[in-house]
Amino acid sequence: MVGDLIRLKLAIQRHTHSWKRALGLLAGVLAAAATWAAVFLAEPASRTDVLLLVLACWTAGWLIGPVLTSGAAMLRPEYFTLLPLARRGLGAGLLASAFAGVGGAVTAIAALALIPYAFATATGGTAIASVAVALVGAVLLVVFVVALSRTVYALLGAAMRTHLGVELAAVQYGLLLSSMTAGWAVVRPVLDSVPVFLRDGFGTVPARAALEWTPFGLPLRAVGEMAAGRPLPALGSLALLAGATAAVTAAAIALLTPHVGARTARRRRRPLGSRVLTRARLLPASPLGAVVGKELRTWWRDPWRSLEVRSAIWFGVFIAVYGAIAGVPEIAGLAGAAVALTVALSGANLYGQDGTALWQLVVAESPATVRADIRGRQIGITVLFGLPALVLSAAMMAVTGILTYAVPILAVLIALLGVGCGTAVVMSVLGATPGVDPHRRVNATDAGENTAGIFAAFQIQLWATAPTSGMAAMLTFAGDSLPDWFGAATLAVALVNAVAGAWLGGAIATRRLATRLPETFGKLRQS
Repeated sequence: MVGDLIRLKLAIQRHTHSWKRALGLLAGVLAAAATWAAVFLAEPASRTDVLLLVLACWTAGWLIGPVLTSGAAMLRPEYFTLLPLARRGLGAGLLASAFAGVGGAVTAIAALALIPYAFATATGGTAIASVAVALVGAVLLVVFVVALSRTVYALLGAAMRTHLGVELAAVQYGLLLSSMTAGWAVVRPVLDSVPVFLRDGFGTVPARAALEWTPFGLPLRAVGEMAAGRPLPALGSLALLAGATAAVTAAAIALLTPHVGARTARRRRRPLGSRVLTRARLLPASPLGAVVGKELRTWWRDPWRSLEVRSAIWFGVFIAVYGAIAGVPEIAGLAGAAVALTVALSGANLYGQDGTALWQLVVAESPATVRADIRGRQIGITVLFGLPALVLSAAMMAVTGILTYAVPILAVLIALLGVGCGTAVVMSVLGATPGVDPHRRVNATDAGENTAGIFAAFQIQLWATAPTSGMAAMLTFAGDSLPDWFGAATLAVALVNAVAGAWLGGAIATRRLATRLPETFGKLRQS
């Protein structure tokens, strides 16, 4: 059974996009090469510290990587629920299949860097014993990080039914987005410190004493003890690592074991903000008002939609943090604009996120209902992302004292919101990607993957807001030499840019969906 599951996973991987496989292979090979290079480039006194940090990065990558991609959910336990298979055996087989592929291979290669480390630290006649300990430690370390990754991924999927779980996932997504866009602000100081770290290690910082007792530090500790001629402490370190590996392996098998039962937990309280729409009527009694109310409730109540909003907010917060670290407060002022930038990204697959719920629109198909559905979704996503963006921008400008940039920041924010909501509905119709129906979702990546649509939406949003961005840049860098009316003109252009982008995008999406509604529904039914 294990062989069948591994072959099934490899067959699925062969049918993924070739550029994804090539990119993953390239990134993995470079990371493994960097691990080996760290052993040879580090000074003898700092070699242990350097390898400790590198192995910590590998562990962190296995913890975060599956959450940010959909690869870990390739073989879902519920697919095999009705098969006449031993449940615990199936869980073990699913865990074993996690080692198959590029990730497991490059991690094993990186872990084998412990062997040259053993040769480098061995003294006298302890080389052979040190290499043996390094080999055992490498095997245990690979099993540990993969099992820990699957355990954390499964626990996060279960936690997605709780507010804390959604918040934790949102922090990770926000950190990733902010690192990709503003990470350059702190990359240079880090790169400048690499030669120093290769020479001095942690120095006077007591990080080594703590890290060497972690599971990724125990192999290094075991090799060091054996190289020093102390076999009992070395075997004790390996025993501790074996115990930790056994514990996370048992947990992963238990979490990967298919089960039949309720997948959603009963709410103990209503989501914050949902009472706003259920007290006095705030929305018109019309199809448009109904769609807006439905969208606002969905974004508040659905954990996977809520994850998008919270990730956008954390994206803005981390942008401000990077600006503070780099000593550039102007970057912090763009925190709200960063939230607005995610409108098109988060809404690039609205119909895919709803699953097969599109049948309701198919049943009530008419030009008016399709138009109301598109426009209502635009209004809902603009309100849900626009309010946090405005609040975050105002807060960051007040904290950093860059109120003189309020006009260009507000102009960019308005343009991004308008163009973003138009781009979102266009990509949701043109690139609707089947996902897991809401009532079947388990993992953080179950709302549907639309990588190409997200990338296209990002590019469209940037280019479509170029008129506003250009005037805002002129106002920022040459404000003193411009006439007094230029600020008002920038806001006027931003407003026209936003209205035109929202109207045009909605019109294109409405026309496309009205003419191909059955085909779009048929595509989503394949989830």
